[in-house]
Amino acid sequence: MTKINLSITVIACLIISSCQYKKETSTLERQVVFHLDSLLADPQIESISLGVIDGKEEYTFHKGILLDKTEPTDKTLYEIASLTKTFTGTLLAQAINENKVSLDDDIRKYLKDNFPNLEFDSHPITFQHLVTHQSGLPNMFPDVKGLFDNPDWNELPFQINTLQENFSRKDFFDELKKVELDTIPGVNFSYSNCGANLIGYLLEEIYNNSYEELLRQKILYNLKMNNTYISKERADLKHIAAGQNTNKMRMPVRIDKEMNAEGGIITSTQDMLKYMRFHLDETNETVKKSHQHLWNGKYGDFDTGFFWQINKNGKNPDIFFQNGGAFGTSSWLTLIPESNMAVFIATNVAGQNTHQKLNKTVDLIIREIEDNRL
Repeated sequence: MTKINLSITVIACLIISSCQYKKETSTLERQVVFHLDSLLADPQIESISLGVIDGKEEYTFHKGILLDKTEPTDKTLYEIASLTKTFTGTLLAQAINENKVSLDDDIRKYLKDNFPNLEFDSHPITFQHLVTHQSGLPNMFPDVKGLFDNPDWNELPFQINTLQENFSRKDFFDELKKVELDTIPGVNFSYSNCGANLIGYLLEEIYNNSYEELLRQKILYNLKMNNTYISKERADLKHIAAGQNTNKMRMPVRIDKEMNAEGGIITSTQDMLKYMRFHLDETNETVKKSHQHLWNGKYGDFDTGFFWQINKNGKNPDIFFQNGGAFGTSSWLTLIPESNMAVFIATNVAGQNTHQKLNKTVDLIIREIEDNRL
């Protein structure tokens, strides 16, 4: 063999070797896959998407099969339901930092009509009451008594969609005028989608702009969250993961409504990595404000921020978390800003115990991150 032929052969081998090179899987990635496989062993869980931030490193994982018989990918879109509330809380935090509003303002200051009913014993509802679910407002409008008492879980999502179809701004405020508070705001916790949607309407009044446009201008555009939507009509429908309940019954996507501040966001795992990275940076004044502890020890080691739930973990860093439960999709997000780590997980199934399973998996992954740093 001539020197020229030998050189060509060596170069060809190097090229082939380079093309066949594959990045070595890290210890953390192998551990994460183990925990995801364990979760998939549950007969109710058929697919999972996961985003992980470990310091400067970011990872996405997709496993299982969706209802259309395809595998989830970075393009797969999930309804994140109540995780939307943290976006709404972020918008409120920014409005406070811009001196547009104060946390302890009487919300009626920003309403066009008179609402003498939005107080009890001369104590008005404030923004803090809304963002911590202590306003005394109902779970949802229209407020149908008994709707959530021993519901048929196969039928409830369809009933809710029917109730909220064509439910307008006027309908919302007509319902708001019917509210009768039975205790001082700020005393009792009572989960309220109405309260989150009311913040959305109030922000529209404060900025003279739509909630959707505020979300786009102040969060999505800046973070380059190009695959995040507030309406399924604007999302690429073929990428939205169809969901089911634990009875394997296919569930509907929520109806598009005039106000979606309580749970309307549809997004991808990649975009949630951008959102988590943003919320890990507490040098950002909006982030810092949105993570403010608002219950001040009222419930011991548990607190809440601007729609964030907070575990005050002794001498360890605070843990911020929130979950999202759509009709057929469940998601969970945990942040530990002081440790610069975060985990987001989503699955196309919704059930009474699904969030507990997601939470357990997220906690195990966080423990793996912590152990790998030792």
